[in-house]
Amino acid sequence: MAEVLVAALFGGMIAAGLVMVTMSMRSRERLRELAIRERIAMIEKGLVPSPESDPARFESLLSPRPADNPTSRRFRAAGVLVMGLGAALIVMLCFAARTPEIGIGVGGGIFVLGLTSFLIGKVYSDE
Repeated sequence: MAEVLVAALFGGMIAAGLVMVTMSMRSRERLRELAIRERIAMIEKGLVPSPESDPARFESLLSPRPADNPTSRRFRAAGVLVMGLGAALIVMLCFAARTPEIGIGVGGGIFVLGLTSFLIGKVYSDE
């Protein structure tokens, strides 16, 4: 019973994460599309698009991704890799060894270490 509950919990967490990523990507795509349509409509009406009040934000909406430094990319990549390792250990120890407490403890600890590395990469990219 405990194994099924743990599997359902982690399956739900993975599904929720995928839904959040999908919604975020669609939202950004929609904002870029609206900004471009607004600019095209102004040009078609013969108006010169006014200088934006926040040109950096406008350019970030039009550009696919802002440039980030290599350190932040390395931290994020390492974080994702270690989070995957932690999740794999959780699954392996919970189901193969039939000890969910140890699986969640060991795999969860490694997962949190990867999450920390990922968040450090996000902080570096904001600077």
